[in-house]
Amino acid sequence: MLATVSYADLRSGAIELGGEMVRTSSLSSYRRARAVAQELKGWIEEGRMELALPTRRIDPTKRVRPMRETAITPRVSDIMNRQVISITEDEEIRVAAKRLLKDETNHLPVLDGDGMLVGIITTYDVSKAVVTDGRLRQVKDIMSRKVIKTTPDEPVDIAVQKLKRNNISALPVVDTTNRVVGILSAIDLGKLFGGRL
Repeated sequence: MLATVSYADLRSGAIELGGEMVRTSSLSSYRRARAVAQELKGWIEEGRMELALPTRRIDPTKRVRPMRETAITPRVSDIMNRQVISITEDEEIRVAAKRLLKDETNHLPVLDGDGMLVGIITTYDVSKAVVTDGRLRQVKDIMSRKVIKTTPDEPVDIAVQKLKRNNISALPVVDTTNRVVGILSAIDLGKLFGGRL
C-alpha cells in the first residue's frame, strides 16, 4: 500500500495506512545533518566549493554594456598616508621605540632585507617588551607576523570592515609585490567620514 505523507508525519513516529497504524521515522538525523554542514563549511573555507551556481548562462552572442556607475566609491589610495615610517625585522626594539616616539605614530610596518612586508609592531607591542627584562631584543621577537593589509585600489568600505572585524586601527597598504606604499589608519578614515568612525 502507498500513501503520501509529509516530513512531519514521518517524524511523528506513526501514520495510519489502510486502517492500520504503521511505525515511521525520518530519513535523516540532526547529528548527520550537522556533520554534512561541517563538511560543506570546510569545502567553502578551502575554496573548493562555489557558494552558488550561475542562475543563467551568459549568451556569448549577445553584446552587453557595462552598468552605469551611480556613485564613486573612494579607494584606499585616495586617503592613505604615503609617508610610511617602517623598520626592519633585525633592528633592536629600542630603535623601534624611538622611531614610534619621534614620528608620533602607533604602527610600524616591518620589512625584511628585500623590503617586503613581513610583520607589524605597535606601541603596545613595544610596551609589553619592556617588562621582559631584556629577553626580547629585536623587532622580529615582538612583531605580529599575521598582518592584515589592504591595497591602493581596494574600496574604503572594505578596508573599514577589515579594521572593525580584526579590532585594529591601521592597515599597511601594499602593492602587487607586497611592498609597502602607504598606511591607512582610523585617523585617515575619520577625516573622510567626518569623524564618525
